[in-house]
Amino acid sequence: MEVDYENLLKDYLVEARELLDMAEESILELEKDYQPEQINTLFRVIHTIKGNSAIFDFPLITGLAHSFESLLNQFRKKETKPADREIGLFLDCIDALKEMNERRNSVPDSKVSELVSRINESLKADERSGEDEKPRFGLFTPPKKDKPVNPSPSKEGERILFKDGKVLIPKSYIVKAEQEASSLFLIKFQQKDPQDKNCSDVIEKFSGIGMVLSHGDFNGKNGSYSNGSENKIHYAVIMYSADKESFLELSPVSLLSASTIFKPELKENPQVSLPTSDRSAKPVVEAESQTKLKEVSAEHYLKIPLQLLDHMINLAGETIIVRNQLLQKIESYDDPSLLSIVRNLSQLITSSQESVMRTRLQKLESLYKRIPRLIHDLERTTGKEVELFLEGGEVELDKNIIDSISDPITHMIRNSVDHGIESPEERALAGKPKKGKIHLSASLRGGNVILKVEDDGRGLNVDSIKSKAIERGLITEEEANRKSPEELSEFIFSPGFSTAKSVSSTSGRGVGMDVVKMNFQKAGGTVSVSSRQGAGTSVIASLPQTLSIINCQMVKTSGMLFAIPQQNISELILLDRRSLSYLENKMVYQLRGHLLPLINTGVLLGLSSDRLEEEKDKYIVVVHTEKHKFGMLIEEIENPEEIVVKPLSKDLAKINLYTGAAILGDGNVALILDISGISKFLKLHTNVKEELRSKTVREIGEKEHYLLFSVNKQMFGLDSRSVIRIEQVDPKYFERVMDREVIQYRGEVVELCRLDRYFNLKEEEKDVERTMILIQTSLGKKGILVQEIHNVVGEIDSFSKNEDQSSGVIGNGIVFGQMVIVIDPIAVLKKIGKDIVRQGIISE
Repeated sequence: MEVDYENLLKDYLVEARELLDMAEESILELEKDYQPEQINTLFRVIHTIKGNSAIFDFPLITGLAHSFESLLNQFRKKETKPADREIGLFLDCIDALKEMNERRNSVPDSKVSELVSRINESLKADERSGEDEKPRFGLFTPPKKDKPVNPSPSKEGERILFKDGKVLIPKSYIVKAEQEASSLFLIKFQQKDPQDKNCSDVIEKFSGIGMVLSHGDFNGKNGSYSNGSENKIHYAVIMYSADKESFLELSPVSLLSASTIFKPELKENPQVSLPTSDRSAKPVVEAESQTKLKEVSAEHYLKIPLQLLDHMINLAGETIIVRNQLLQKIESYDDPSLLSIVRNLSQLITSSQESVMRTRLQKLESLYKRIPRLIHDLERTTGKEVELFLEGGEVELDKNIIDSISDPITHMIRNSVDHGIESPEERALAGKPKKGKIHLSASLRGGNVILKVEDDGRGLNVDSIKSKAIERGLITEEEANRKSPEELSEFIFSPGFSTAKSVSSTSGRGVGMDVVKMNFQKAGGTVSVSSRQGAGTSVIASLPQTLSIINCQMVKTSGMLFAIPQQNISELILLDRRSLSYLENKMVYQLRGHLLPLINTGVLLGLSSDRLEEEKDKYIVVVHTEKHKFGMLIEEIENPEEIVVKPLSKDLAKINLYTGAAILGDGNVALILDISGISKFLKLHTNVKEELRSKTVREIGEKEHYLLFSVNKQMFGLDSRSVIRIEQVDPKYFERVMDREVIQYRGEVVELCRLDRYFNLKEEEKDVERTMILIQTSLGKKGILVQEIHNVVGEIDSFSKNEDQSSGVIGNGIVFGQMVIVIDPIAVLKKIGKDIVRQGIISE
């Protein structure tokens, strides 16, 4: 059978990358808190890489790994913490191995030789420190000429013995091979070079491919050799990480024989056993936990090509488009059973799409693993002391987004260390701890992932930024004086902008934060900065979890359909012209005690003239970004939809008003509005932070806001915070189950409740209830059927509260000259659910 060398090589490179990342983590942990198991883990990783690289004939990797392994074995035996110099050497070796695995021809032999020399110096220095000279496991030291070649183990049980023409192998050798999951071979060969009586050259070559546990020549008592030294038969006991066939291929000399002493058993879930010297120190529980981790890894994970995942995601997107087309077409058929089947199919397609999308989601832990090494290197470069805190590693992001933000996160942290964190001396003078703190956190908010890099350093020097911006001609002095500190801080994202007085190896060239902003925008996100001088700086980025399929609210203006991402929508309200006014020729809307900037979407997009058309009903979509909140005037509100994002052409992408396009179920194309891009295009002033800072907003947030609606011409109000969604529903889909009216809604059965029955309202020219207010109760979601939604108000005039609220009626008041009954929806729905019989009597 032909061996697929190319695929085997790919598997080797993937495994080597993972192993070297694991090794790097162990080294950094080793620097903080020494544990013998960390050295053992590191040793096993390097041993595996050495064996695997030998199979693929990468001599530089094998040679460096072997020398590195010898150094690690020294620390395994000593059980002492490596000094900073050795930690630096460990990391340099890992870097070189990574580079050689990724680009095998990029590392010169001289660099590898230099690292091997540093390792040998460290080994010699340790020998000079007074350690007894004895053979090390995994390291062959060429013997001196005046000493015998045969090793002289201190323990009687570790000697190679000869009895009746047979070789007796010490049990300890087999134990070592079993621990390392390696094979053990006894080889016999003849030395061809008469000058090399001790076979030091041959043994050194064998050390490059395996671990020489013992070697020597057969004594004359068993008749194995004649008087001439050239015919002397030598032996060696070698531990090798692969099979016998590959060992024979790599053998530097022709062998007389090669006997397998021990061969590791191949198990589905290999046990993780600790070295003999560590077994007393480490409990068995730790080995068991590691075994469980390996079992999970072996049984529950499968590596598949990214191209296949991309193809699956594209197919899922196309399926969503066809699903939407089918749902629109089926509405014209008067066949409830067919409609039920199509809706079940739609739910299955949605679940399949969500599962497929999750295949590309990765935990941020994969990104976090690189940060400790970055901090370690920056500490050495800048001479500063930094303590790193990582939070939110369990948060998941699309792999493409993680790849695209890796460099921006690196730039953000480099800037925090270099520009933000002060030197230990400066911090001591400022009354701060000598160690600076950097927090990297991630959290989910409204379907977005919020990434924060915070430090407790000196903060941004706004005056210096202001002077630099004026100097570079980015703004005039008059404009600079009008800008807030937050707006001035945004200039650090300008290309080539730097306030550093000198150029260092980490910063000062003005390249970095502009790259951060550009890459976050490419990933569909935004980035902002906030700072307090002397207290620290926070760089905050907002990113969508995935860029392929998003939930959007469809709206119509000037006859054209547009999509607004739901993650940017705060609320939808009906325009009340009495709350509309103009400030400096700009439209504003009075919304619960604040002036909301208002834009005419049709005018902005060049679809209509600059005037408010009185004859058309208008709605306001209140949208927000990290820094802005404003309202968009639209003519019609359509249904929310799950849409597949398609990229824009270069010309449309330059406008920065759209993030993409979508093909709808009817085949039409809708553009997706970029709320962040619109706010920047209009040059809106930051108003979100001002609201958050103001006490009045905090008070308003604590106050109730009432959603007003009508049933049989009677106006009701309820606390808007209890509302999940407001949906348009079709009565023909209502079903009756055990005297309860229900509807299938997004894969759930939702009970419907009618207030006219509960309040015994008169049915005069009754309109069919086509609107459902969805409420979350302790028994699940329930819907209140209403005829018309009016508005959300902060206060109700002449409000009087009921003393007895057990019926669910909180009180009543007057709005727009009409009496309003304010209800507690949870209490009312509970009452209705308990009194179905009463509802039936009233309806009769």
